[in-house]
Amino acid sequence: MDEPAARDVIIVRALESADGAREIWSDADRVWAGRAAAEAVGESATDDAFLGRRAALVIERLRKRHPGFVALARARPLQAWVAPAAAIGAFVIGVAGVDIGPAHRINLLAPPVLALLAWNIAVYAALIASVLVARRAEPGAWDGPLRRTLVAWMRDVATAPRQSTVPAPLMAAFARFTTAWSPLAAPLVRQRVAALLHGCAASLAAGAIAGLYLRGIALEYRVGWQSTFLDAGDVARVLHVVLAPGAWLTGIAIPGADHLQTISGDGAGENAAPWIHLYAATILLLVIVPRLALAAVAWIAQRRRADAMPLSLRDPYFQGLLRGWRQGTARIAALAYSYAIPKVNAEGLAQVLTRALQSTVEIDWLPVTAYGADDVPRIESPAPTAIIAVFNLGATPEPEAHGEFVRALAALKHAPLIALVDTSEFVARFGDQPRRIAERTDSWLRALAPAGCEPLFIQLARPDVARDGAALALRFTHSTA
Repeated sequence: MDEPAARDVIIVRALESADGAREIWSDADRVWAGRAAAEAVGESATDDAFLGRRAALVIERLRKRHPGFVALARARPLQAWVAPAAAIGAFVIGVAGVDIGPAHRINLLAPPVLALLAWNIAVYAALIASVLVARRAEPGAWDGPLRRTLVAWMRDVATAPRQSTVPAPLMAAFARFTTAWSPLAAPLVRQRVAALLHGCAASLAAGAIAGLYLRGIALEYRVGWQSTFLDAGDVARVLHVVLAPGAWLTGIAIPGADHLQTISGDGAGENAAPWIHLYAATILLLVIVPRLALAAVAWIAQRRRADAMPLSLRDPYFQGLLRGWRQGTARIAALAYSYAIPKVNAEGLAQVLTRALQSTVEIDWLPVTAYGADDVPRIESPAPTAIIAVFNLGATPEPEAHGEFVRALAALKHAPLIALVDTSEFVARFGDQPRRIAERTDSWLRALAPAGCEPLFIQLARPDVARDGAALALRFTHSTA
């Protein structure tokens, strides 16, 4: 999944998770989004394609309904202008930073370009050290203050909407999105920042060299050296090491100690042109080329990551959406045991199932199984999404009856089995006796435990759709894992 699609998917997950009361995005909207996305991508599409298309449809519709949603869904367009502006700024700083002063005299042991070279070598050493300990360090542990600031600035979480202009669920969705997207996008943003910094370092070095040559056209630079602790031989050894890359590239020989002795002290020195060529070539080989190479590596890495964001689809939220997509209309085989379920309770079950599966649900109610019956009704539904055994909390649970019924259904292996105990009637009668309700609930848990089944307890006549739907969705996730 590429970066824009992953970002949309995380936005929609944040919204649908935060909007538990369905103030912004109803169950019908969610069912529509899944159905429309399935029709758009086709049966042979990948999971990433389906989720990305569904998220795009949700965002498109919500932008029309809720203008405040735009603040959450729209990315900040930083990358389009940051890199060119930063590179130009670094180049200008490099040009201005090599001003030698009114004397126009360059000290071979302390020119600005020598400091630039030393700084970049220190950076390379730090990069090598960070690679060597990368497996043991936390991501970003070696980031300096500048890099951390840029990572925070470029993390692309959009601008927080004003609380007075958007509904509360959108504010909650923004907070969830920021929490989820920032760590997911952090490695990508770090690569972008690395490419930016390496490119700016190369631009700074190019600007420094350009500044020397531009000033050298109108001014004559003279070169010499002064040192309290080094003699001409020491200086010759230092320069033969430091300027070796430049000498190799330009073919200009580095003078020996005898020649360096003649330009030492406060004398007039000599024309600086050969030395500028040596330093410029050295900076080119040791700074500009390596920095551009590092910038290219970081750019390639961020492009690869942007094209394949590591979004884990094992999250129950994604698993529910994918399950609904693959199965289309969810077909549920429902069997009530010694319980004629009222119509309103059946409708409550349909509401909870729709919330749990986020898809269209069709419930096939099989004939009621009489108490003590040995055989279970024949399940005619083709490939049901699940089989739900419905019991009444008011009945006294018995392992030999209710437990055996669950065991017989599980043996069919047609689909995942979920046992559900309807608490509506019992709670209506004994709602003021919580201890009695708890005791009966515990009895049902013990009765069905030998069958390897832990039932859900739902008041189907008046379900808490958000809570009960989440609990049922979790059961579906576990039963299909």
